[in-house]
Amino acid sequence: MSEDLTAFMQYAAAFEEGFAADDWSRMSVLFDDAIAWAVDGLPSPEAYLAQGRANVAASIKRSVDAFDRRFDRREPAPLRPPVAIPSGIHLEWQVTYTREGLPPFVLRGEEWDVFHDGKLAMHYERIHNGVEALAYMARHHEALLPAR
Repeated sequence: MSEDLTAFMQYAAAFEEGFAADDWSRMSVLFDDAIAWAVDGLPSPEAYLAQGRANVAASIKRSVDAFDRRFDRREPAPLRPPVAIPSGIHLEWQVTYTREGLPPFVLRGEEWDVFHDGKLAMHYERIHNGVEALAYMARHHEALLPAR
């Protein structure tokens, strides 16, 4: 396994642990000091760029609290195995969100993760169906869990 793939697998596991525990410090120790984290494919202000460990961790928490935690369950799944890119990994994925009494919603996207000395230095995420995600959230606002 390449060093970048190992770093990616550690980061992906730390993300899921951070989500489960609502403790993003588990993930931020894997960040390079100058990390940049960008989410694209959503209208402003949902699309964002955060830089630095504390800002990135806060942005992840804010995003997860506003979207993921409004559902009963989230099931992330890669669409293909991670692909090596220069200094990093590219991954196409989907996350299925379910809430009792509502139809499931499948968020689709891809990400590019660049590592420096085993630390995540850059994460660029492109949401492919962001407009549909926001429309789903608006349509089912009352039935979803309250945003934190």
